[in-house]
Amino acid sequence: MSYTSYPQRSTWLDFLGFPQDYGPWTYRAIPEPFVSSELARLASAHVINSTTSCVSLQPCPDPEQRSQDRFVVLEWDGWSFSAVFDGHAGEEAVDYVTKELPLSIHAALAKALTDAGTTPLAPSTVSTLLQSSIQAVDDALTDAVKQLFPDEAALAALTDEQIKSIINGPTNPNNLAILRCMRGTTALVSLVDPRKENLWVASLGDCQAVLGTKNSNGTWDATILSVHHNGTNPAEVARIRKEHPGESECIKYDRVLGAIAVTRAIGDHIFKLPTSYTTRVFMNCVPGFSVSTEIGDFLPHNKSPPYLSALADIKHVALPPSTSNTSEAFLMLCSDGLVDLYEHTNVRRLTLEEIATQCVNILGESMDRKHAKVGGVNEDNAALVLLRHALMGGGADDLDRLAQMLTVEIPWRWMDDTTVLVQSL
Repeated sequence: MSYTSYPQRSTWLDFLGFPQDYGPWTYRAIPEPFVSSELARLASAHVINSTTSCVSLQPCPDPEQRSQDRFVVLEWDGWSFSAVFDGHAGEEAVDYVTKELPLSIHAALAKALTDAGTTPLAPSTVSTLLQSSIQAVDDALTDAVKQLFPDEAALAALTDEQIKSIINGPTNPNNLAILRCMRGTTALVSLVDPRKENLWVASLGDCQAVLGTKNSNGTWDATILSVHHNGTNPAEVARIRKEHPGESECIKYDRVLGAIAVTRAIGDHIFKLPTSYTTRVFMNCVPGFSVSTEIGDFLPHNKSPPYLSALADIKHVALPPSTSNTSEAFLMLCSDGLVDLYEHTNVRRLTLEEIATQCVNILGESMDRKHAKVGGVNEDNAALVLLRHALMGGGADDLDRLAQMLTVEIPWRWMDDTTVLVQSL
């Protein structure tokens, strides 16, 4: 049955903070069970390796604004690897990292295991290889540009037409190498050892990782394992200001150079290379930039790059031993779109800690019901349970609001790309 079979209604989506003159917009009042099945379809809800539930949603109909989120779930001889990547400004960087970073980490882990022989890997060894693998992928992007244009002197010796001939063309491999550096992505990676005794989380950017563990009194505790690499994080702001003394514009409007929200990412070399690479190479590339801020507004303040870092923060956790056949712990990985949805409440803006606690309680209660065999079909996928709850603002079951979020007829996107993985540990 199509949407047109259900009544039309109007909404201003005021709970998303849109201005009064933004709308009204038409949506379809879809009832149960269709609204739940439609959410599962749009979010491509599924389970991988019987342990990790996955959803990824961007309901906007405009193909130019399709989701730039990516995720990967793999098993390597008992090691569990999961990752969420939130691309921005284009898909070239995130597609490259989605392919190359798991390969890099797998190779580094295999080498470390071979070198260690029968000796268990030290947690610090795994932490180091995760951090170095992420940095190496970003370095590879830099190297691809430097192979074409080794330094500013090499650039100065070329005309714009010569540069265009080197980097442009739909079948020119150099074109893709340049585009990957112009785009960017966050990275959130988790690794669990075969005995499920150790968990590592590497974070770069503003995706979030939250560990949920069941304590002795049967309630669930939430622990944030990622670091919020964003211009609203005082520690990140202090770090960048220290690295760029005397540059008042290095952080402006809670953004790096007033232009980009994240303070650490793979790619985004407009914030990492000297300005001549932007003016001579990136701005001569076809296709060009797809950023919201005008390049000319912040480029004059790009005085001492790099401003963005590709150094990931690493957290290691010794996992509690399992006491039964049911999961006593789970890991949630999500893009920042999920956090955005929880921040859109009609009461007040929640803190990250409050959102993490709410997510863990929702998931923990759902898992407890499922293990007690009292949960419904909607609870078969933990990530879908959480996405549904977030779309309804984290409050009471509001099917009308859910229908609005899924079917509102707006020609551009009304919510951020949202990806959630929930892994039983």
